[in-house]
Amino acid sequence: MALPGGYAQYVQVPVVSLRALHPQMGFEQAAASQIAFGTAWHVLMNRGGLQAGQTVLIQAAGSGIGSAAVQVAKFAGATVLATAGSESKLARAQALGADHLINYNQHPRFSEQVLALTHGKGVDLVMEHIGGDVFTQSLASLKTDGKIVTVGAHAGEVVPLDIIPFFRRQLQLIGSRNANFAEINAVMDLVAQGRFQPVIHAAMPLSQAAQAHRTVGSRDVFGKVVLLP
Repeated sequence: MALPGGYAQYVQVPVVSLRALHPQMGFEQAAASQIAFGTAWHVLMNRGGLQAGQTVLIQAAGSGIGSAAVQVAKFAGATVLATAGSESKLARAQALGADHLINYNQHPRFSEQVLALTHGKGVDLVMEHIGGDVFTQSLASLKTDGKIVTVGAHAGEVVPLDIIPFFRRQLQLIGSRNANFAEINAVMDLVAQGRFQPVIHAAMPLSQAAQAHRTVGSRDVFGKVVLLP
């Protein structure tokens, strides 16, 4: 259930929307986990059907859901190709488990790098939450029978789309949204067990919400920015 009032010290919600916090988990860790890991799990495991031994391309690995997706994909036993816009972000993605790294500022046609890293085959699955040219290049990164799951488009909601590769190479375009309650429970249990590590770039008081937005907008962020009411 979606209710207004996120930027408040107190929020009233239905009890059915709540879950108990694990004793070993703090509020900051929990706040940075459920959307990031829940969404990544829903995209990769539920919608994408990711299997051990497959290859997956994670876009914007420095973002909250990107950094979570790298960990979920490794947990699933996949080989992970990660993109980011700086070498420092790629280094941190590698520390989270990414196997191959692509700087999309240096290689805007990153599909060429993907094909080189996969010996011309392409990847089984792409998690795409950027849109625009990134979406187009993501399609070009897929192997025959590959899937692209889209869960965001802040860099461009309208893109040119050539449908011929879809029937020639039997590609699949799959939409996705947030995790369901069962998936959130599953990933939060894994966070509590230490299997997943939420990445918190900064935790700031609610009074600095405007600065928090500027921090996120600067794109000089790796992981989540958390507000503390």
